Amino acid sequence: MMSTGVETLAQFYKRTNQEIPAELLTAGANGSHFNVRQRCYLRKPTPYNRRDYYKICLITGKGVHISNGVSTEINGSAIILSNPAVPCSFEAICERQGGFYCLFNDTFLQNSIRYDVKYQSALFNEHIEPVLHLNQEETERLHRLFVELEGLRDGNYVYKNDMIRSILQVIILETIRIRGLVADPAAHERLISRFFGLLNQQFPVDSPENPLRLLTPAAYADQLNIHVNHLNNVVKRTTGKTTRDIIHERIIAEAKTLLMNTDWDAAEIAYSLGFLYPSHFNKYFKQHTLTTPLLFRHEGRSLQLNV
Repeated sequence: MMSTGVETLAQFYKRTNQEIPAELLTAGANGSHFNVRQRCYLRKPTPYNRRDYYKICLITGKGVHISNGVSTEINGSAIILSNPAVPCSFEAICERQGGFYCLFNDTFLQNSIRYDVKYQSALFNEHIEPVLHLNQEETERLHRLFVELEGLRDGNYVYKNDMIRSILQVIILETIRIRGLVADPAAHERLISRFFGLLNQQFPVDSPENPLRLLTPAAYADQLNIHVNHLNNVVKRTTGKTTRDIIHERIIAEAKTLLMNTDWDAAEIAYSLGFLYPSHFNKYFKQHTLTTPLLFRHEGRSLQLNV
């Protein structure tokens, strides 16, 4: 089965004959977005493709989920966590379907999911099976969480998005618990815990005078008293990503936070993140985000003013 490309949030709403939310029309792909809907009928298969957003489906009914060419039959209750990096589709075997689905993007998450948690979830780790079959108790608990999401979405509480992020984190943690990936006492799990502990200790950055010290896999390996190849192998096997990629993700996330929430100039941010020269930071940031630090700050703050 050939993938048809990458579906955007706007294309999803158009495909499902729903009105495109205002924030996607005004802010485009960079806009923060969350939505939750109930599932009722599904008369045709969803297209087999990747997406530029995350999707969690709580399913009751019969169907077939296809992810990376692997088919999984569902007959009863299941939860599906769709990773944007993985092409997938779903075909209902019977028209009558139940449950919920929710959609959200990276901008909405705002780095609210801890990095050591993220890579234990199929939502962020493409090497983990995305379908979890559920018993009645698990189905009822997840159903209550989706009902809470629905209520918050329709409410006017000023901190509703913070509550939604918290409930999303509970759902993600619940799926990890159900899968049984937590608290493995094996040596490689202890190493992963220590690696993420070191990573987390460096953030948030509070001053340009206290810059990041650990910037490379080798630096982390030295602190952990292991060979860098061993660290890289364990991290890749556990998270599906390289040590370097995880470090880069965290540095870029911190750079975005500093650009949006401080008045530090680009040079101060560059030094605080361990760059010797601002030009190196500018090149690094553009390589990972396709925009410059100052343009990111300008566009991000303009969006905040228009919300």
